[in-house]
Amino acid sequence: MYVVAIIGDLLSFIPVVNIVTDILTMMILWMMCNGRNKNIFSNKNRAGTLLTVLLEAIPFVSWIPTWTIRVYLAKRDDALGA
Repeated sequence: MYVVAIIGDLLSFIPVVNIVTDILTMMILWMMCNGRNKNIFSNKNRAGTLLTVLLEAIPFVSWIPTWTIRVYLAKRDDALGA
């Protein structure tokens, strides 16, 4: 999941490609999470994912590696049992 998030964040530096990359990143992460019974889009994580999508939609703010941070926080919460 980290590889998909990092690639999505690296491609966010290209303005026009950013929108397509965000949609593809979200779809791929959703499919990967469902396959592993982990869901970063669940009810308890919905606010974090919504914030990630909103930050990725803002030009120049999208350069922050939000997808990578989102995956890290979701995996950390899963490991802590939260």
